[in-house]
Amino acid sequence: MDKKLICENKFQFNIKNKVIGLPIKLENLPSKLVIEGNTLVLKEVFHVSLVCIGKIIEKYNVSIPDFENKIINDFCEFSKTNEIKVLEYCDFKFVTELDQKTIVVMCKISNLDKFFKTINNKYELNIEYPPTHSTLYTLPGKSGIFLTNANDIKNLTKPIPNPIDHLL
Repeated sequence: MDKKLICENKFQFNIKNKVIGLPIKLENLPSKLVIEGNTLVLKEVFHVSLVCIGKIIEKYNVSIPDFENKIINDFCEFSKTNEIKVLEYCDFKFVTELDQKTIVVMCKISNLDKFFKTINNKYELNIEYPPTHSTLYTLPGKSGIFLTNANDIKNLTKPIPNPIDHLL
């Protein structure tokens, strides 16, 4: 299994991609959507990627020993006194990177900005607050696409009309 529950089972950690995620439930979504001639299928389970530790290490050239475990521990401690939850779903985006295509819903997450300020101060980093979202649809057999900063949103996404009226 490539995911384990962390922080008293409130969050999940994707071991392969090194991502702390918030599991979410979304119901009554169509099983597929067609956009720009592409048929995308609904994912089976949903989460919001909160802290993409692997991408942080890669993009910010982090060389702090045991950084992954330190961030997981920091996150779990932080979440004990700061509730991390979806506040609202905002808008939909069509994401394209090479041969992958997805549909995501952007969302606002409580207190996550405070967590990034905390770790930036603690480790003397300058990690950009991530564009929080959940991947809803992918091409059959394909995975989601990492969106970790404003450049990814600018370069990989475009807004689309709300395909799921009851969600927003």
